[in-house]
Amino acid sequence: MRKTLEGLIPYKVTSEQADVIRLDNNEAYTSLLSYVDFSGLEQTLLNRYPAESTEALIEAYSGFSGFPAGNILAGNGSDECITLISQYALDPGDQVIVLEPDFSMYEKNARVMGAAVTTIQLNEDFSLSLDKTKAEIERLKPKLLFLSNPNNPTGRLYENGEIEALIDSMKQAGGILILDEAYIDFAGESAFSKKVLDYDNLIILRTASKALGMAALRLGFIVANDRIIEGITAIKPPYNVNTVSAQIGTQLLKKPELLDQFLIMQLAQIAELEEILKEFAGRLPGSVLYPSSTNFYLMKMEGAKDLADFLYERKMKIRLFDKGSFEAVRISAGAKEEHAKLKEALMNWSDSHAPGV
Repeated sequence: MRKTLEGLIPYKVTSEQADVIRLDNNEAYTSLLSYVDFSGLEQTLLNRYPAESTEALIEAYSGFSGFPAGNILAGNGSDECITLISQYALDPGDQVIVLEPDFSMYEKNARVMGAAVTTIQLNEDFSLSLDKTKAEIERLKPKLLFLSNPNNPTGRLYENGEIEALIDSMKQAGGILILDEAYIDFAGESAFSKKVLDYDNLIILRTASKALGMAALRLGFIVANDRIIEGITAIKPPYNVNTVSAQIGTQLLKKPELLDQFLIMQLAQIAELEEILKEFAGRLPGSVLYPSSTNFYLMKMEGAKDLADFLYERKMKIRLFDKGSFEAVRISAGAKEEHAKLKEALMNWSDSHAPGV
C-alpha cells in the first residue's frame, strides 16, 4: 500500500432489509421509476460499450439546469466527479483545504493523490470561519478548496458574499474552489449558476441523487469554464456512465414539470420533519436542532448513539455522529407514514430519557 493511503478508513456500505425505513442517506423518499418508458430500453445493446451515452444526458441536463451543454461533464455520481477533479488538479505534495464537518470524500480523494490536506473547523454554530479560511489560503496557496453548499452534514447555506470572497482568495493563490451544490435544489436557485463561466477558478458540482430522486442511477455533473472542462475531459475515462443510467436519467430530465412537482412534494415532507424534530428537541434539555436548507436535519443531543440504536431496533435507520465530544444525529425527510412511525418512536424514547416532560 502507498504511504499516502495509510490510515484511510473504507467507506463501507451495508445492505438493509427491505422493511427498514431509511432516513440516513438523504435520499428522496419515493421513486420516479413509474414515469420511465422502458420500451426504448428494450433496444439497448448490452453487449456494446456505451459510446457517446452521455451526449443526450448532458443535453437533457443542460435544458433542465440552464448550464451550457459544452460546459458540463457527466460522471458516475458526484463521487467520480470529485475523483476526476482531484486527478486533474493535484500533484503529490500539493495543498488542499477542506472544512470540518463536510463531505468526507473530498479529503479522501485528495489524500489518494498524495496531497497535503488542511482541515479548517467551522464555527460552533457551523457558520464559516471566513477570516481564518482566507488566512490559510494565503499561507498555504492550496490547489483546491472543497466545500458543500448547503453543507453536508450541517444543512447550513453559506452567504453568497462568503463564497465570492473564497473564490477571490483562491484565485489570488492560484487555486480552484469546488462548490458542491448537491442539495442546492432544496435551498432555491444558486447565485453562481448563471455566472460560473465568468470565473477562472470555479467548479460547480451537481447531482441527480438528491432532489431529482435518481440515487441508484449514479449521475453527477461537473460544470466549469471551457479550459477546465477541456482539461478534465483529457483524463476522464471513456464509458464512465453506463447506458441504462444515462437513458433513464435523460427521460426524467426531459420532464421538468414532473421534477418540479416532485421537489414541491419533498419540501412539504421536509417541513413536516422539521416540526417533528422541533417537538422532540423541546423535550430534551441541552439539545440543538440546527436550521437546514436541505432535505435533512442535524440535531446535537446527549444519548445520540442510544437513540440511533433504539430506532434501528424498530427498523428505522438514521445517521449517527459521535466523533469526540460531538454527539448528534442526522435525519432525512421521509414519507408521511414513515414520519408517523418516527414521531412515535422519538416520543417514546424521550419519555424514558426526559421523565420530567
